[in-house]
Amino acid sequence: MKRLYLYNSLSNNLDEFRPIDESNVRMYACGPTVYSGPHVGNARPLVVFDVLFRLLSLLYPKVTYVRNITDVDDKINKRAAQRKITIRELTDEVIENFHNDLSLLNILPPTIEPRATFHIQEMIDVIQKLLDNGYAYQTAAHVLLSVKKLPNYGILSKRMLDQMIPGSRVEIGIYKRDPLDFVLWKPSRDNEPSWDSPFGPGRPGWHIECSAMSHKYLGVQFDIHAGGHDLIFPHHENEIAQNYGAFGCLMANYWIHNELVLVDNLKMSKSVGNVISISDVLQKMDGEIIRYVLLSSHYQKKLNWTDQAIHQAQQSLNKMYSALNLVTEFVETDYDESIIDALCSNLNTPLALSHLINLADEILKETDQSKINCGGSVLKKSASILGLLFRENWFKRNLELPEEKIEELIAQRNQARKAKDYKKADEIRNYLTDHHISIEDTPSGTTWKVI
Repeated sequence: MKRLYLYNSLSNNLDEFRPIDESNVRMYACGPTVYSGPHVGNARPLVVFDVLFRLLSLLYPKVTYVRNITDVDDKINKRAAQRKITIRELTDEVIENFHNDLSLLNILPPTIEPRATFHIQEMIDVIQKLLDNGYAYQTAAHVLLSVKKLPNYGILSKRMLDQMIPGSRVEIGIYKRDPLDFVLWKPSRDNEPSWDSPFGPGRPGWHIECSAMSHKYLGVQFDIHAGGHDLIFPHHENEIAQNYGAFGCLMANYWIHNELVLVDNLKMSKSVGNVISISDVLQKMDGEIIRYVLLSSHYQKKLNWTDQAIHQAQQSLNKMYSALNLVTEFVETDYDESIIDALCSNLNTPLALSHLINLADEILKETDQSKINCGGSVLKKSASILGLLFRENWFKRNLELPEEKIEELIAQRNQARKAKDYKKADEIRNYLTDHHISIEDTPSGTTWKVI
């Protein structure tokens, strides 16, 4: 079996992956908070951990991948009130659109996709265990976790307690015994979701949701916990704290985090006005182009979303689909080992993409049809691990010129030829060629095809 190495935020090392149970690898990733659709930054972990899911599924007989949905949150309450609809109407709508967007990016559904509001009892059970174990306390209708009772708090973020500034990412409340303590359960305001509990009516804190849902489906200790780098503190640190207080272990053996997406070298921000939603981008380009861009930089490095990156992604996909178009029959074949090796080396997707492009270059230079068929089969199968080359009629879907414009230019060329203006006719042909359109003059007229 291939050896898989992943950068583990818990150890701060590139560690060899050794699952607890090789017959069932267990993985959890933090999913969306469904008050609005995802932007390109949100989409990066969805794509990256989809590749990890695909790779693990190749290496092991079974993978249980849990990706949650947070459907109880202050932002959800605010957005529903603004739109004058119920919280459930809002979350159902956003979830449906979320799934549609992900299908266009060829992101596989997880094994289990639990919604927070369907698991309130599981959260109550974990909170009660924390109270029973002496790591939590009740005050002013709240239940809070006592951070300083945990000897290993900061083990993931590598922060000492005196380095944690109260209020920076943790809500300060007069009901807290210590400013670092965080909420497990809180009372609901008017018109907010509320559930009965032994601690009084109210709703869960954010961090307890993932602890309860991962525990239900993956157990007290599982293999991989994944998410964005910005979740290391406080969210993932607090998940570990809750799990340690309730069950005495660190929750996951490997913690994998992806870096941010920048837009033209700037952090996405509503105040700057550069937040790019996936639904808006999908109006302008194929989802496979988005996916390619998000894989074009190593997941541990910041990714810069630019027009140039989009153009390069389209050109690379054009080349690979051009190679596939030469195949007359796909045959049974193995994956390209260099691509699997790249992914087993800490998900090196840029290197894997470069190997795919090299395969395409070799096919485009080949003249032996049997070798083209074999090479194309390897290319298509290997690309599937990255979730690429899944489209039919790629060039028809991604015409650089509208069909009406192509027909108009062909008519202008024919008119130029009739007028013996061969210079203009050649200029139009060259222009079409530059835009991947090949034309052929036949006795019945001029035809065109995508190249």
